[in-house]
Amino acid sequence: RVGAGCARLPENAVISGFRLRAGTEGVALDGQGAGVRLAVRKSAGSLCVVEGGDGDARWRVVCCDHDLTAEDLADAAGLDDLVPRLPQGLAAGHWLVLPGPALVPIRGGGHGAARGAERDGLGRALPVRPRRPRPLPSRRAPTAVAGRAGFTVLAPAAQGAQPLGWSIGTPGDGEGVTVSYRVPPLSVTGTLAALPASPPYRTVLGGVLLVESTLVGGSAVGAYVVPGESGVQPSMFAFGALGRDKGIGPPPFQVRGIALGMGWNSQIRQPAIEEVADFPFVVALDDPGAIGGAGGDPVQVLRNLTAGDAPWVRPSEGGVWVAAGLAFSCFDVLFGRALAMVQTGADLTIALLGVGSAELPRKAGRKFAKAEIALEAVLKPNAGEMRLSAALTPASFVIDPNCKLRGGATLAVWYGPSPQAGDFVLSLGGYHPNYRPPAHYPVPARLGFDWDLTGSVTVSGSAYFAVTPSAVMLGGGLDVRFHSGMLRAWLTAKADALIQWRPFAFDIGVSVRIGVQARIKIIFVTLTITIEIGASLRLYGPPTGGEATVHLWFIEFTIGFGAKRDTEDNLLDWGEFTQMLPPPGGLVRINPGAGLISDEGRVGGTGGAWLVSSAGFAFTVDSSVPITEMYFDSLSTLPAQRGDRVGVRPMGERDRTAMQVVSLLLEGTPLSLAEWEPRFHRSAVPQSLWGAGSPSSLPPAGTQLIRNQLTGVELASPAADNGADTGYISAEHLTFDPLEPGVLPLDPNARPIGPIPVRLPGGQAIDRICTTVDATNQRSARAALVSALAAAGVDVGAVDRDLSGYARAAESAFTAAPLLVPVG
Repeated sequence: RVGAGCARLPENAVISGFRLRAGTEGVALDGQGAGVRLAVRKSAGSLCVVEGGDGDARWRVVCCDHDLTAEDLADAAGLDDLVPRLPQGLAAGHWLVLPGPALVPIRGGGHGAARGAERDGLGRALPVRPRRPRPLPSRRAPTAVAGRAGFTVLAPAAQGAQPLGWSIGTPGDGEGVTVSYRVPPLSVTGTLAALPASPPYRTVLGGVLLVESTLVGGSAVGAYVVPGESGVQPSMFAFGALGRDKGIGPPPFQVRGIALGMGWNSQIRQPAIEEVADFPFVVALDDPGAIGGAGGDPVQVLRNLTAGDAPWVRPSEGGVWVAAGLAFSCFDVLFGRALAMVQTGADLTIALLGVGSAELPRKAGRKFAKAEIALEAVLKPNAGEMRLSAALTPASFVIDPNCKLRGGATLAVWYGPSPQAGDFVLSLGGYHPNYRPPAHYPVPARLGFDWDLTGSVTVSGSAYFAVTPSAVMLGGGLDVRFHSGMLRAWLTAKADALIQWRPFAFDIGVSVRIGVQARIKIIFVTLTITIEIGASLRLYGPPTGGEATVHLWFIEFTIGFGAKRDTEDNLLDWGEFTQMLPPPGGLVRINPGAGLISDEGRVGGTGGAWLVSSAGFAFTVDSSVPITEMYFDSLSTLPAQRGDRVGVRPMGERDRTAMQVVSLLLEGTPLSLAEWEPRFHRSAVPQSLWGAGSPSSLPPAGTQLIRNQLTGVELASPAADNGADTGYISAEHLTFDPLEPGVLPLDPNARPIGPIPVRLPGGQAIDRICTTVDATNQRSARAALVSALAAAGVDVGAVDRDLSGYARAAESAFTAAPLLVPVG
């Protein structure tokens, strides 16, 4: 194996032929392709040189894994025309050779030997060196970026000579435009170019942006894509990340990176919990260059996220998504990455993704525990689904790095518009082996560990716990295996419990098995001898019974005890069944709706009626029992709405009729609901309560709910009929109280005196009030009046000097234009 590393090259650099030579001085590898030459020399270290391109776009790359002097470069066999003359020598790294010669580091590292694939002379694996975190890109030195057909050099002028503010130039290859902005301590430099695109895209306007300040550094890539096919809408994608190794903030909470992305006319695929740790946007919080690759090619960004049968991002007309992330640490012990996403459109999705990790001890060479957990919270309002999930990643271990932890947990609830509305599940580590979850249930991985002790002994353990609308289940197991040559041995123990609570039933199983197997070779014949012993116990009920099984390598027998299974259905009577229902106050719920003025009477416990508006009122009636026939008024003979016939599974009943009567009393007199507007409620109810079948067994998978059952109604009162006239008014309604001493204070023959009210045309009267009631002159006049009254000894009390509220209210308070009285 040559094992030499090389920088990332342009996409059109393809080597089609190789020649390998080995001698006392080391190994030499030469290759060539269409306009490309490759030369690798390896002895104590490795040196790789690649040359390609045409004409003025010719480029040369030199890579080495250790520092080389000028003499080392001169002694490189057969590389006189490829290796430049460098009196100062060559430092370890990946370099683009410019005329001069001048060397520019290539961004993105290289393609070294596969991790864990290095071998020694006997073919044994060499130790794997720990991979250091990839540093954030820096703009303190020129950087070369590999593209489709060559390199782009992002090389700002020296700090002392770089102009302040904005500057525009061209990159090293003369294509595109470089824009920079420098106002210390901030420096932003980037290259923008029109790039060719692969079908179905026609044009891509994209670029690379580098940001640097005294606190953070980072990179961003973006692309605006115009498709070349009819019917495909243009799409935009952008993502950026900033970070700092030491973090920002006090030790209890330090921010180590931020990221932001968005898409227009596109849709992002929600990752499963097992994919969260590798989700590109979450990974980018630790490695800002992880999405676009080391080249930072905007087209490559789009390919990485949109390729394959299940792309992360795909075009979607009218879709907009936004993602924002944060990398942080707590006390330098807990490290986390969190990403919030919002996807608009028909499938509105709000999600929070994250990965948290901790290891103990933190700074010691040997670690005794590490836990890395992926978290996901997803809310889909339009689909009626809410889901919380967590899963251990493969990096988790305890005691020893070979003792791997695994497993996941999930809580899912379906409501409202979902076809599974009313269903829920809580699962830690999966389900009972004999339970088949419905298709819409998430299936988390089994909680457990796998420990390879010596290479010949492995120990595995597992556990689970789950709750559904009809049952709870839990269990676990332990598996120990030994293998050495022709001898094998094993120990297996497990326990599983399935408990149904409506009605109560249980099924518990425990088993242990121990075995050994040996292969014996006699001349030309190989014999396999297996000896295994074990025992299992199964309990079920009620009524309680069970089976005990004994297994020997030559015989197996079962002993039954207690009640036999399936001989009785454990049916309940009506009194026992009612204990499973909500209390009477919750069995049927009556709630006021629009038009309620006060319900203090009911809340206070006095049994008082609701005080409602005469303009209209609505109330709802909801039942925990599915309804077959719903009647309005106690005397009605025809149901207002019909539902399905119901069963009572715990009692073994089926095809029963459940009736509900809704009546309304007005001051003690029954009120007809014939003209009230009904809106009937339908929802899902548990199969374990209201379905058919044996109560001793769980409903089949996917049938735990009975959907579209009539469960209630909302009734709205008819519109008020005010009539066309006031109707007859009797003399009693016109009575009045006499005034004492009985003298009329007004003279009916007196002539009117004082200013005469004026009716202004149109809306001028209301406009006059709005503009003058709180004007400056009026405020001064009111203040003078109050002062005069106070001087005269009149106590006017508190005075509201600010009448701006009256000015605003005058615009809507009058139903007709008032008469105005001139003053003064």
